[in-house]
Amino acid sequence: MRHSSSRVLIIGNAPIEKELAEQVDSFARVVRFNHCAGLPKHLGTKCTDLWLTGRGKQAQRLANQAAVIAPCLLEHVMITDPVPNRFSQGFYKAIRRQGNLDYGATLLVKYAQAQSKSRISRCSRENLLIYLLGLGKPEHTPRWPSSGALAINHFVSMGYHVHIVGFGFQGWKRHPWELEKLYVEQLSLQGHLSYL
Repeated sequence: MRHSSSRVLIIGNAPIEKELAEQVDSFARVVRFNHCAGLPKHLGTKCTDLWLTGRGKQAQRLANQAAVIAPCLLEHVMITDPVPNRFSQGFYKAIRRQGNLDYGATLLVKYAQAQSKSRISRCSRENLLIYLLGLGKPEHTPRWPSSGALAINHFVSMGYHVHIVGFGFQGWKRHPWELEKLYVEQLSLQGHLSYL
């Protein structure tokens, strides 16, 4: 089903210099990530969907710091890591492997006032990675797609036409950045995605 009446804008965390506040705030849905790149004034104030990493030191900071967006203003909060295995979590705590500890449940409590909350499913994350690997060979062996690619895939699969800005396709080497860029270009050619 195509959601032609609703426009979705996904704002990545790459640097954006252009004044876009009016454009950003005109979208029905605006998706941002983690610390929202500091919510600079030139990128508007609207955020209906907040996607948060659930694991590691960044997730710990998100759990312990003040909420970037008031939870009551959010339509949806998505944790971008699937529900963890509780036994492996116990092991990671025992060996103090901070990068693998999960804070998703804490974040869902913190953002309890959002209209809806969920976690990405393991299946959807794995399926997107399989699809991306079908587009070519990555430079490094990827562990999973980036939060940005997951958000794009989520909204496109729901039938929305997605607009994006602030995607630099670089960062942690275990995301398949070059394949994600190909995927976005493919969606653009198919008419499912536009660049702001």
